[in-house]
Amino acid sequence: MKNTYSRIVGALVLGGTLGFAADAGNLEEALSQGEISASVGVYGQYSNYQGGTKDSGFSNGFTEIGFETAPLYGVSLGVRGFGSAKIGEKEDGDYKAEGAIEDNAVLSEAFIKIEHEGMGKVVLGRQAVDFNWLTDYIEGASVELSALQNLVVTMAWARKYAVVGFDEVSEKFGKINEDDGLYMLEVKYTPIEALELNPYVYYGENLFGAYGMKAVLSLEPSDALKTTTMLHYAKINSDATTEEDDGSGAMVTVNAKDGSFMQAEQGFEFAGALLALGYVKVAKDGLGGLGEAGDQMPLEDGNHIFDDNARTPYVRAEYEIEGVKLSALYAQTKYDDAGLSLKEKELDLSVGYEIIKNLEASLIYVNVDNDAKSDSYNAFKALVQYTF
Repeated sequence: MKNTYSRIVGALVLGGTLGFAADAGNLEEALSQGEISASVGVYGQYSNYQGGTKDSGFSNGFTEIGFETAPLYGVSLGVRGFGSAKIGEKEDGDYKAEGAIEDNAVLSEAFIKIEHEGMGKVVLGRQAVDFNWLTDYIEGASVELSALQNLVVTMAWARKYAVVGFDEVSEKFGKINEDDGLYMLEVKYTPIEALELNPYVYYGENLFGAYGMKAVLSLEPSDALKTTTMLHYAKINSDATTEEDDGSGAMVTVNAKDGSFMQAEQGFEFAGALLALGYVKVAKDGLGGLGEAGDQMPLEDGNHIFDDNARTPYVRAEYEIEGVKLSALYAQTKYDDAGLSLKEKELDLSVGYEIIKNLEASLIYVNVDNDAKSDSYNAFKALVQYTF
């Protein structure tokens, strides 16, 4: 399957690159009219733990620069790099800790794109993605077909995956499922203006097969009131195996169990204020491997939202006044851990403001209260970023 997919993408890319190289006279124009985007900023976070766990935190300065050529015969090239420099840290190793800034510099994007208006596009290489269970950055290929009205079909093959951002940078683009990668097919169909249906399939050889559906219904009962209803369900058939101790010291092969996921959310928007009530549920045996390459969850930290048998009701509110963006979220997650049923409460508060054009500042406060006191903490996160 991987070889067939690669041949299809390779043929499309080869045809586009031949056209790109055919007119050297316009190549200089494509480069000179290319688009440069950049951002620079300062970020800091600090976590105060209970139960004897050491406090942690770090601050860093960062910059991100990207360039994409103007299209030539529908073909463009793009590259983007991210760099971070440590300003300070609470304890030695906080800055380079797992889940923090594990790499000071990374080439997050390096791609060739073939795009034709009204038809779709093909992107090959390192690229940013934003799907249900595939987010951040991948190394691979994606195809978007949009020739039919109200229908967009997207396919992707991700060989490697990385998180790149001001608060977290993966050590490197790590392999997904060894050399086999992860395949994805998502469809977005809008039969009527108010309804979007998003069925999808994810597949990794000897890993899992997952299929799901997200449906979003947006209504406007009056000029002042808008409602959004979202239902999302996924079923995962796991093919993975692990080696475990059978209790006598001998290692035995254990088949991973199948899983499932469900989310429902009802949102109301009135006079510029948003209120949403939601619920997330994971099967007793977990997600079966789904979610390891990104997700779309609403919590700032959400440490246990994907744990086995996790159930998370939440409420979210947002409001903007005089350019100040305010948001709050409260969630309570019940989950299983080593045969115990535990509970974690999370409160997220944030405020953001555009100081001048393209210069934004934000502050986030996170309070986590877990039955295991060593996992309870307060976190403060601050960001100032200029984009141009």
